[in-house]
Amino acid sequence: MKQSLGFRIRQLRKEKGLTQSFVAKQLGYKHSSIISEVESGKKGISAENLSILAKVLEVDVNAFYYCEIHEVRTNSPSL
Repeated sequence: MKQSLGFRIRQLRKEKGLTQSFVAKQLGYKHSSIISEVESGKKGISAENLSILAKVLEVDVNAFYYCEIHEVRTNSPSL
């Protein structure tokens, strides 16, 4: 199952026990609704904020894409 970037952000945030409000404040947003929109795929997130988010969540930025990379590798035909 392909997981979106927003889904991974939500998943990692919840694993860390952080609220959308806390994450929003760490990224300099005034409202947590922005994080909700990012997580639901309605809004994108800049590369700069993705890097900051990785630090807030204490993960490597690649963690946001790991599931998709793993899926591509496991579903790719062997050469």
